[in-house]
Amino acid sequence: MSRQTLSTKFLALCCLTALSGCAMDPSEEGALDTPPEAVGQTQGELEYNPGSGWNLAWSDEFEGSALNTNNWTTLNSDFDPVTNNCQFGTGEIEYPRTQNVSVSGGKLILKAERTAATTVSDTRCGAAQRTLFSGRLHTKGKVEKTYGKIVASIKVPSGYGMWPAFWTLGANVQSVGWPASGEIDILEWHSNEPNWMKSATHWSVGSQADWGTGQSGGYNLADSFHTYEVEWNANSMVFRLDGTYVGATYGHNETEFQQNHYIILNLALGGNWYGFPAASSIALTQGQPKTMEVEWVRWYQPGSTPPSGISVANPSFESGLSNWTTWTPNGTAGAAFSETYNGGHSGSYHLTHYSGSPFETWTYQVKTGLANGNYKVRAWVRKGGSFNISRLQGKTSGSAAPVYTSLGTYGNWTLVETPVINVTSGYLEFGFHTQATTGNTANFIHMDDVEIVKL
Repeated sequence: MSRQTLSTKFLALCCLTALSGCAMDPSEEGALDTPPEAVGQTQGELEYNPGSGWNLAWSDEFEGSALNTNNWTTLNSDFDPVTNNCQFGTGEIEYPRTQNVSVSGGKLILKAERTAATTVSDTRCGAAQRTLFSGRLHTKGKVEKTYGKIVASIKVPSGYGMWPAFWTLGANVQSVGWPASGEIDILEWHSNEPNWMKSATHWSVGSQADWGTGQSGGYNLADSFHTYEVEWNANSMVFRLDGTYVGATYGHNETEFQQNHYIILNLALGGNWYGFPAASSIALTQGQPKTMEVEWVRWYQPGSTPPSGISVANPSFESGLSNWTTWTPNGTAGAAFSETYNGGHSGSYHLTHYSGSPFETWTYQVKTGLANGNYKVRAWVRKGGSFNISRLQGKTSGSAAPVYTSLGTYGNWTLVETPVINVTSGYLEFGFHTQATTGNTANFIHMDDVEIVKL
């Protein structure tokens, strides 16, 4: 859901005026009704085959009757606490509410609706009367990964002003801001070109930089399910509609796209992509909501289930720190210990790096005799406080530079992974390196379920 969205010709339709702009649209009060849109026929759940060589690393199939809050966070304001701006930098005129997000019939449902004028208030954006409400949710701090195939089966609603989106942001957006975090727009849909899946990327070269493409299957995408995906690696991205229709390939080497991203799903209304229309012009009739429906979201990664030969000894720290070594340059190895914690990702034990005094620790294992090739290290993590270094990393020799992902602040258990580690001598040293040069009792990192994956 780009701050500046690209058209099929890859030109911006309109410019972002201010990322932190908080103005409300005064035309919302007294909005006029418009005729309802036609609804497509019932459609069975779409099947999807990622092809050989892909492993399902994470998914949400939206079964049951409630949203899985281990995966998703819903928004209940038009202030985005992740990007720290009002109206999301795009001038959208819907107000996201948790009550407009539900799970039913094996689907995630984001409901857009027009109501009587309702006063809503957030001290960060001010109070205003609103008539348009919708749903928005993300996996920040819960599911964050690098590379792979990210795909979803989605039904978008027809009608002027509908702006459904399936996209990602770099997990470091809270510390570096947008667009330095990077953004991958897998699907955006516009009523003026209903046959098109629009896709784009955004990053920083000191200022906003953009790339975009589009795919059309020659049929209206609205009101029926289709699959939308990106295949993302260290050098390129390929966007696909229904597994077949492919736009231009994006070749890249930006650091924004060599790090963990998280997923966002939302149904926006109006905004800069539509030229900032009045709320009264949006194709919603009071009492007749429209929905963006999602059958499933899946994140595949290259490779398969790790072979039995790639085992991690005591991966969940159920046996304390046995099989793990902790190195420290300053006698603070005691900051690494195993403890029982109610609510660990799997089982009750985990590794903890914690001290109220300054410390630096490197807790690791060594694997030898590995087949040459590409690997990743994965682990579940939760973290609080401020660290100079907090990494999940791997090294191909004791003196090699580490390949690592920096750990963010995770209030919930979050699956993280390193970038690709190329093993050429059979040696992999892997684990957690943390450093806090200032004593702080709020500093802690919990780690669980470490695994090695061969790609």
